[in-house]
Amino acid sequence: MDKLFPLLASLFKMNESELTDELSMDHVALWDSLKHMELITSIEEELLIELTADDIMDMISIKAIKKIVAEKVS
Repeated sequence: MDKLFPLLASLFKMNESELTDELSMDHVALWDSLKHMELITSIEEELLIELTADDIMDMISIKAIKKIVAEKVS
């Protein structure tokens, strides 16, 4: 999980302190469908996990991403 926030901050070109649970696709200008796929690929490669189609569809907020990643890495 320590790698998740730096990865998100880098992808969205934000400071880690800006990555709150309430932040979602609707609030991040760079978070479009292409960036979402880059996000998924980066998470899978960096954290060595495999996400399902349902996981990918549900990852629309920082809170959801944290929850799904936590379930996969534990």
